[in-house]
Amino acid sequence: MEDRIEERITIRASQDKVWRLIARPGWWLPGSGAEPARGPGRVAVTYRGDERPYVVDVVRVEPQGYASFRWASAFGGAAPVPGNATLVEFYLRPVGDEVGVTVVESGFASLDLPEALRDSEWTGNKGGWQYELAGLRTRAELSPGE
Repeated sequence: MEDRIEERITIRASQDKVWRLIARPGWWLPGSGAEPARGPGRVAVTYRGDERPYVVDVVRVEPQGYASFRWASAFGGAAPVPGNATLVEFYLRPVGDEVGVTVVESGFASLDLPEALRDSEWTGNKGGWQYELAGLRTRAELSPGE
């Protein structure tokens, strides 16, 4: 059982611009409209395609460099609690004139699900992060303004 996903990407945009995008709890959910996180707390993230909001806990925010969130993606947007949530961490670092973004999602082994469903959740999220990081790159590189 894999417990951790790690994906990396580089983006041709300012670190501030990329930070403003990833500091929004649940930015990876389609059409989510959460405000940027300033510190720990719980946020109900509404997004396009679902009637109920996802609940995302902001765990830690270090402006311009690190943000972490807890969410219960395998449990239909339930509030994150032990046994249903994974931790999603974003790391930003300068890479020449680009920005390196690393996402790490961990905690799959502790999900209160049968092993086959935990494996399926890991596989789905692995592909999901590849897709979401590509979308992040597009938004950061193509959107106007720095």
